[in-house]
Amino acid sequence: MTELISLTRHAFLVDHLDTIPAIRHVLDVSFPTASKQIDQMIAAQEIEETPLELVRGGRPAKRYRYRADRFHGLALYLERTYLQYRIHDVGGHLIATDRLNFDSSDHGSVLSKTLTTLLDDHPSIQTLAIGVAGAVDTTGTILFAPDYPALDGRPLQQELTERFGRPVIVENDMNAAVRAQASDNNTTVYIYLGTNGPGAGLAVSGRVVRGAHHFAGEISFIPFDEKRNVGQVLATSSPHSDDWYEALSRIILSFSVTLNPDVILFTASDVSDDGLARLTDRCAKRFPLDKLPRLRQGDWETDYLDGLMQLSIQSFIEQIPLGGLTR
Repeated sequence: MTELISLTRHAFLVDHLDTIPAIRHVLDVSFPTASKQIDQMIAAQEIEETPLELVRGGRPAKRYRYRADRFHGLALYLERTYLQYRIHDVGGHLIATDRLNFDSSDHGSVLSKTLTTLLDDHPSIQTLAIGVAGAVDTTGTILFAPDYPALDGRPLQQELTERFGRPVIVENDMNAAVRAQASDNNTTVYIYLGTNGPGAGLAVSGRVVRGAHHFAGEISFIPFDEKRNVGQVLATSSPHSDDWYEALSRIILSFSVTLNPDVILFTASDVSDDGLARLTDRCAKRFPLDKLPRLRQGDWETDYLDGLMQLSIQSFIEQIPLGGLTR
């Protein structure tokens, strides 16, 4: 696949452009080159011309539409006892979604069987984005996932790509969630207490921060006292107890003095609006209030799937050959 195809897809699917002059400007190519590229993508059934519209001066402008409904992606995340998935088209529209519960510690087998079924039932799926609760490097290898021993240490992205013959992205859960909330001009932190211990996703100017060892966001290890870290305190403290609030305050203050983000999100099921107000008051006693990040709630499950969907669409734009994979 050529870079020009990728850039043209991006112009349609991300920038939402629909005329050759606008697309030519983004691609930085001549009008004939852009026109030829559009013609090739029409022939490949990726693009179609829409009815003419009159513009100022009465000259008709040709407009085009990306046929997003023809190409699907899969966003799926794995928890200890269930998985959640969303099948979408490359325009981000929902095709199907479901939650599947299971009773097995062999998460690798559960994932493989589920993917086999979904891909058999939905052959239009071009790309897959898989989320896991663990440290993941840029090759999709699971570096640290103590709650998922069947996945720990495995080059999961490579394995799934080879098995299913489609591009696969494997991503850490919180990196996926923060991707959905990140923006170009802000620094964002997303915290989830969850069932596997607390974790965080970090994004600076819209880019996910992984750290030198792909361990950024493993906030369980922040010290609490001489014998315990915040992960241990949160695991043994009742929600809304003094130790619970103190552990969360330590996390907030750690980010406040390092990244100093614009916003820190907590999932709504973890911390209520009243809890966020109490945390703000508690932190303001030890850090200037006007320099504290805004604390607000996020919808973690939706953001998680949204972030994975973004990765799936990005993978389609950059890796799938003209006309899509044929099955």
